[in-house]
Amino acid sequence: MRYAKHFSKDLYSARHRDFDGIAMVDIDSVEICKNWGCWKPLAIVETVYDTGNYVKYTTVSEYMARELNIPCFLVFYRKGLGQGLFYKIRQIYPFKRRLRAVSERVWITYLRKLQAEHQVVCKHGRK
Repeated sequence: MRYAKHFSKDLYSARHRDFDGIAMVDIDSVEICKNWGCWKPLAIVETVYDTGNYVKYTTVSEYMARELNIPCFLVFYRKGLGQGLFYKIRQIYPFKRRLRAVSERVWITYLRKLQAEHQVVCKHGRK
């Protein structure tokens, strides 16, 4: 059973805007190493529910990805068939790619590939 929602998701960012001289951006998702104790960032993912408007500013996410030397994606999603999701994805770092439709299976396969590539060098997964 899910816990009851007792807070506004945007309460922090709304309150944050009340003060002059500070700024913030919400980062939607950071893919991390699955090994306990490592948690190294593997990719930054900005997500947007797909309404047909394929514009979102990603300047800060791209900057963070460049500094961390990890890929960054802009992911538009919507409900697909069954319980799956349908995706339109644009890689924005290290290469800017065009927006393309991909199945959930393709996206999950890519995320698993990120994990597998990191496992080769991850000190927390070795015995």
